[in-house]
Amino acid sequence: MLAPMLAALWGPGAAAAASKHTLLAVFAHPDDEITVAPMLARYAAEGHDVYLVTATSGQAGDANTDIPAGPELGAAREKEVRCSARALGIHEPFLFQLQDGRMAEPASIEAMAKRLREVINRVKPDVIVTFGPDGVSGHPDHRMVGAVATEVFQWRERLEWRPKKLYYVALPASYMPPDPAQVGLSRQSAAVSDEFITTVVDAEAGLEKTWRAMQCHVTQWAPVERMRRMFEVRKKIIGGNVYLRLALASEGSPAEREGDVFTGLD
Repeated sequence: MLAPMLAALWGPGAAAAASKHTLLAVFAHPDDEITVAPMLARYAAEGHDVYLVTATSGQAGDANTDIPAGPELGAAREKEVRCSARALGIHEPFLFQLQDGRMAEPASIEAMAKRLREVINRVKPDVIVTFGPDGVSGHPDHRMVGAVATEVFQWRERLEWRPKKLYYVALPASYMPPDPAQVGLSRQSAAVSDEFITTVVDAEAGLEKTWRAMQCHVTQWAPVERMRRMFEVRKKIIGGNVYLRLALASEGSPAEREGDVFTGLD
């Protein structure tokens, strides 16, 4: 009721301010944010607070660079994800600097859970977006980051601030190309049957910022021609849409497929 009342009194700008929300994206590696980059850019442009957690520094990642794997590569990739965040117009990312490829180790799980609770209590997100059990590409770090984010979200008593909705990134089975490698995937089981997709966010307006964000990750996607091909394939297959499935919600569960992760929230 408040937003319409403000709009009537002071115009649409007041309504937009009244409905401002906070989104936290939680991923494993620098460049994982590109998976939902159009959506991050869209919500930031609309005036919402958009934050990113990157659990590892990508120290062991495959690289199209002469930089050796280890701390030097990790430092380079941290600069890249900061560049990406600026290109998308979101807040400076939280870099947990955990070891790439070792997220399943008990020490990493404990450290991430502790740090993530601290971030949640600090930025107070209404919505969290992360990887589901498939990790989209099947990467073990992706799977584990999603699992830890889910555990933190569902253990409400350990949080001072309690987010309202948790989403998993999903690639609809109907959009899976014959060759998954075209979109950077390695296993067909990463797809989610369309009937389980709860949310389709139209973020066409965020595609140009997504392209600029991709260009930040030069250690992963060089040369530019390869990067451009991947971007064009994405545009052809799913356009600017970001597909999600609602995993947990304390409020705002949609009765039917929704187009906004903030649907149902005050």
